[in-house]
Amino acid sequence: MPIKRSAPGVAYAEHWDRIAHRWTSEVFNTLLCARSPVVREGLMAAARTSSNIADFGCGIGTYLPLLSRLFDEVHGFEQSPKCVEIARKRMRSRKNVQVDVAHRATPSMRNRFDAVLCVNVALHPERSEWHQVLRSMKAMLRPRGHFLLVVPSLESAALLARARRPRIDPLVPAVKHFRPPVRPGVVRFGGVATKHHSEAELRSELKALGLTGIRLKKVEYTWRSHGITPAPALRSEKPWDWFVSARRAS
Repeated sequence: MPIKRSAPGVAYAEHWDRIAHRWTSEVFNTLLCARSPVVREGLMAAARTSSNIADFGCGIGTYLPLLSRLFDEVHGFEQSPKCVEIARKRMRSRKNVQVDVAHRATPSMRNRFDAVLCVNVALHPERSEWHQVLRSMKAMLRPRGHFLLVVPSLESAALLARARRPRIDPLVPAVKHFRPPVRPGVVRFGGVATKHHSEAELRSELKALGLTGIRLKKVEYTWRSHGITPAPALRSEKPWDWFVSARRAS
């Protein structure tokens, strides 16, 4: 997905502090733009056996209202203090939601949650960075907890490359021109290098982390949401993110 969630050379918190009040125009809304309820259904399924959930990298709280309706206890974590401030204001009437700056999380958060959701945060071009996101998610989960992840699809990036002469829709200012990969798995959107994940890589990485029951589904979006009018031959296909559901084995 063409979503600005990495900022090479700029501290993560500082970058997102600067755009916190422009979030809706700067960051692609996966919840609003999805063509099918894949993520919602995954969350509903997890809620049947979970009482609490962490939203790891919650931004300004896009998913928190939905999570607050599904789970008894919701805890959002975000590196940017300004994003945390906005999320707290949005959720002040939801008594079952708490939002904190991620680096202030105490060791008591380890093994604490029945489910952890992470939407388009494991995007940094350096493996050490995006892999740490996955490890942190697992550390917060209880054994047999639900690991719920949304990440950009490398296969979808290849589809977008085939439509690399898009007509940009002025109604979708957040999405910029796609550029070819700068190195394997890393694609530039709007000048931002972003890690994209293939199905095979995801399965391998998550299995190595000790996760089980790994399932991948496509979170499809319209071409219009990307500001692209594809060639007729591509119109039957749709760009997508990967939604992963898995369990922590131990």
